[in-house]
Amino acid sequence: MKAVQWTVFIDMLGFKKLNSSVTTDEQAQDLIEFMTTNRDILLGHEQALSEGYKETGGFNPYDWYDVKSAFISDSIVVTFKPKEVPEEKNASKVLMHSANALMLLTFRLGLLMHRCLLSKQITFRGGISTEYCDMSDSFAVGAGLSAANEAEGKAKYARLALADDVVRNVPLMKQIRRLFTIMYGDSEFLVEDKGVTYVNALDLLLAGADPRSPSVRHAMVGPSGRAAVIDTRKQCEEYLTAQKTLVIESIQEFWGAYRENYSDNVLRGVNRGVLKKYFWLRKYHNVTVEKRRYSDFKI
Repeated sequence: MKAVQWTVFIDMLGFKKLNSSVTTDEQAQDLIEFMTTNRDILLGHEQALSEGYKETGGFNPYDWYDVKSAFISDSIVVTFKPKEVPEEKNASKVLMHSANALMLLTFRLGLLMHRCLLSKQITFRGGISTEYCDMSDSFAVGAGLSAANEAEGKAKYARLALADDVVRNVPLMKQIRRLFTIMYGDSEFLVEDKGVTYVNALDLLLAGADPRSPSVRHAMVGPSGRAAVIDTRKQCEEYLTAQKTLVIESIQEFWGAYRENYSDNVLRGVNRGVLKKYFWLRKYHNVTVEKRRYSDFKI
């Protein structure tokens, strides 16, 4: 049997502004190095995780999936392409592994989100599909890519929206919610908001350092697990600090532009639209940090 394939299309918000500021060979090389390092970090992280799963035994997602990624200008495409696992005949277990893979994919993106936000003030907006996708080098093809791209357009704000094919898969949606509750407690991982269902990525990242999460409590039994949770907590605090700074500075910038160009109908509409996106991010940030007890990082 095969697990469900997951494909995500990411638009790096802020990259176009960053790219437009490149006017010299030195600046170009710096940006190219930044993007190349992102790719290498992702690939290196996957290799390290694969070896780690082999050493610890038990369920190894890399026995079930080939993980592929491509960076295309200001976009990132990642797919968890399922392998055939002929010895597995239990459909319920396959569905559980498929649900787990979505969380793993979100954690992988969290690694990039952390680096991009801290180093370049870049945030992510994306779409996720379960349709077919494959890629080679910087080429990605398939219905899953198109569906994820379409879902990214509907996301509107800095979040990861699910494509219609995911939302229609009721057993999969139930399994994702059930597994998240088992691992991270009573919280919403899949959130429905005005016709858009999105992955609560920030809550998942913060849940990984929340002692109230069942999986975190279990990990903290041993000294290595406690050290890992403490390190994750530090990374979360770095991320929240950077996101707080980004939101405050961006609202100040676009509020100033909104007031300065108020008489221009076009510019007023553009600046209002950008402000709404940062107002949404501020609210989402505050609600999530309050829930996960990071209140010092409220905006």
